[in-house]
Amino acid sequence: MLRYSRSFLCVSAIAASMTLIPLAFAQTAAPAPDANTPADKGTAATPPAAPAPYQKLPDAKVPDAPAATPPATDPSAPDTAGSGDVSIGEVPDIQVEELTPDLAKKAIDGYVMIHEKYQDSPLEDYQDLQEFVDKDPKGKQFETDIKSFGFATVNDWNLAVSSVSLAYNNILNDQTADVKQQIEDIQKSTDMAQDMKDKQVKALQNSLPSENNTKIVQDLIKDTTYGEKIKLLESTEE
Repeated sequence: MLRYSRSFLCVSAIAASMTLIPLAFAQTAAPAPDANTPADKGTAATPPAAPAPYQKLPDAKVPDAPAATPPATDPSAPDTAGSGDVSIGEVPDIQVEELTPDLAKKAIDGYVMIHEKYQDSPLEDYQDLQEFVDKDPKGKQFETDIKSFGFATVNDWNLAVSSVSLAYNNILNDQTADVKQQIEDIQKSTDMAQDMKDKQVKALQNSLPSENNTKIVQDLIKDTTYGEKIKLLESTEE
């Protein structure tokens, strides 16, 4: 997918012929808790791949959440992972919205247009799409093209297409069980501050598409026209 700053998702936020565009998942990584666990105990829970604020064109990849750099370990410190021996790293804050069939189609149509028209634009060099609009010579035309699909701003489109991408890629590779297990591990932790627990749990919950969004995207996959277009949003391994 197009690559955006993980605000648009800075997700894969785009390294094939076109780099990613920040998808509208505003993804600001939540600070990692101080998990001073011994090196031979627990491993870091890996958050599910998020549909990125940036995605690659033409491969439209939704990058995995950035791996957290573990803090220096103090052998004398208690195991902060709790009874589950799990060290929780950074979980990106993903922003999504509830889709309608019309909104999802417009988001996909916008993505197809960008894929065809802006492959050579340095979208990945900007923090988000609005910065691209404000600073790049092609920015104003880009904004006009996005608005032609009915979006008030480029970031509104980014949010919509990110929501479509999240649902689509979870249909192809269901991460629900893994994410729910991570949520359970966090909730069981006895050493993590409650506010940090709440932030991590919320971010993980947002990484799972709603039933509404999943149903809408499933219908689009079956659609004779959008079934092919939506394939541009498929996450691929580099």
